[in-house]
Amino acid sequence: MSPRRIVLVQAPIAIADPRLRKLFAPDVAKDSPASQQAIQNAVDIAQTRALAYMQSALESQTGIRIINSATVSRVIDKWRIDNADTVVTPEIAERLRAVSGADAILRFHITDYGVTPKAWRKAVITFEVVSTLGIAAFAYAKPATRALAGVYLVTEAIEETAEAYGGFWALDEICRPVRIEAQLITFDPETAAWKTSATGLSDRRVTRLVRKVSVTERDTQLDNAVHNAVNGIVADLQR
Repeated sequence: MSPRRIVLVQAPIAIADPRLRKLFAPDVAKDSPASQQAIQNAVDIAQTRALAYMQSALESQTGIRIINSATVSRVIDKWRIDNADTVVTPEIAERLRAVSGADAILRFHITDYGVTPKAWRKAVITFEVVSTLGIAAFAYAKPATRALAGVYLVTEAIEETAEAYGGFWALDEICRPVRIEAQLITFDPETAAWKTSATGLSDRRVTRLVRKVSVTERDTQLDNAVHNAVNGIVADLQR
C-alpha cells in the first residue's frame, strides 16, 4: 500500500564540494569568507527551490499529504534525520510516527548541482565519445549553430587531451545537470521501501559553448534542472 501521509525531509548539499566553488565563486580566493558566502547563497537557493518543487509535485501529482509541525521538526533535528547518512532505526521511526501520524518518511537531497553527476563520470571513456559526437551532431542539425559543430570538435579534442572530462564540461555548460537522490522509509513495518535518483537537465543551447553565459541565464538553467529532477523523482514514486 502506498503511503498517504509522509514526513518530507531534505538533507543538505555538501557545500565542501570543490565543484561548487568553481561554479559559484571562480574568481574569489579559495576558502575566503566571500567564497564561502557565495557558495552558501547558491546552496540555499537550490534547497529552497527543491523543497518547494517537491512539496508541490507530491501533493498535486500523487495526492500524498505532507505532515509538518514544530514537534516533527524537533524530532528530525534531535535524531539528525535530515542527515543523508543517518539510518532510520525502528526507534526513530516509531518516535516520528507517534508525533506525526504519518505512514513514512521521504528523504531526499541534491547530490550534484550544476555539474555532471559523479556517478556518470565512471563511464568517462564511453561518454567522452558519445557526448562529443552527439553535441556536434546536435549543433550541425541547426542552421544557426552549424558553424559551431566543427569548432566544437576541434576544441573538444584539445580539451580531452588536457583533461579527461572535456565532454562533461560541455554538458555542464549546455545543460547544468542537477541530480537528486530520494528514499522512502515506511513506519509499519519500518523498512526502506524505495530508493531512486533522477537527473534533471535545463534546455539545451549549444551556443553556450562559445559565449559567456550570464548569471541570470545560469540561474534559469539551474532552476529548470532542479524542477526536472524533482519531477523525475515523483514520476518514479508513482510507478
